[in-house]
Amino acid sequence: MANFTKQAIVDTFIKLLNEKPLSRITVTEIIETCGVSRNTFYYHFEDIYGLVSYIFQEEIEKIQQITDVSDT
Repeated sequence: MANFTKQAIVDTFIKLLNEKPLSRITVTEIIETCGVSRNTFYYHFEDIYGLVSYIFQEEIEKIQQITDVSDT
């Protein structure tokens, strides 16, 4: 359940990021759009920048996996 919730927060954030700049996105907007509590958001992420960092790390890992596969 936790991974599903975390991914739902990520997906909601990315959707909002496609609609407006990062500086205009709030935790309140993320949780209201996603349908989770503020405590749930902060259970998974320290703040919005922690969420951004998590997304970047996930993308870097995907790129590394692609690179590793193409090197073999």
